[in-house]
Amino acid sequence: MRVVTGLIVFCTLLTAGFTFYPEWVRLSDMKSDLANEKSRLLTLQKKAKAKENEVHLLQTDREYLEMIARDKLDMMKSGETIFRLSPPSGRSRS
Repeated sequence: MRVVTGLIVFCTLLTAGFTFYPEWVRLSDMKSDLANEKSRLLTLQKKAKAKENEVHLLQTDREYLEMIARDKLDMMKSGETIFRLSPPSGRSRS
């Protein structure tokens, strides 16, 4: 009788395991996806805040607007000299 009861309990636990294991894996995957999406959201929120700050500066700060315009259009004021430094070419040191 004890063997039969043990076998019934074992089969019940085995059935429950097969039933809930796929859901447990799915829940784990969903938690991982949620963490990734939260990280992505935080990154996008930071970018949005930076863009909002830039728009605010462009709308309110004339010097900032002038600096950006001169940089993008390669313009300079009279008597001003602009130096553009580029990174060194891919020379290897021996």
